[in-house]
Amino acid sequence: MNGHLEDSSRRQQRWMSWVYGGILLGLLNTFAIATYGALGVSRNYAVADGWLSGLLGLDFASTNSYMSGIPSAIDWLFMVSVGMVIGGFLATVIKGKLNVRSVPRLWVSRFGDSKPKRFAAAFAGGFLLLFGARLAGGCTSGLVLSGIAQLALAGFIFAIAIMASGIVTARFLYRRQSS
Repeated sequence: MNGHLEDSSRRQQRWMSWVYGGILLGLLNTFAIATYGALGVSRNYAVADGWLSGLLGLDFASTNSYMSGIPSAIDWLFMVSVGMVIGGFLATVIKGKLNVRSVPRLWVSRFGDSKPKRFAAAFAGGFLLLFGARLAGGCTSGLVLSGIAQLALAGFIFAIAIMASGIVTARFLYRRQSS
């Protein structure tokens, strides 16, 4: 009986961490919309490009039609992206889940244990995602987080579409091989 109570307590703690995370994300989103506008992070690659070009004394950010509409100074929204990376890393380290030496079992069972192949696939996927986001003029997190927060139909539709396409892609990539 005692083991059941411990399992229940752990489940409740995990559930509450999602609730607290959701509340904090909602507060950040409210702050972002009230002080800046829609929350999104893909623009920060262009911000970093503009900032770095300014440091190097290059002026292409102000003469480029795409870059001229994006701030070239580091602002709080850029620091949100930096914080997400640092926070994700710290959470992984604190939980003891950081493991760069092994390849996930699911990947190994489908594609083998080659680390270069795994990292190349992760890089290619990230590149395609970023390229698509910039090509579309925004990012998935911006449309889902800001769109749903503003009760925009497009945000809800896109959230459903991105989840459905993720499930289809995972099923395709990790399908069981017939023997």
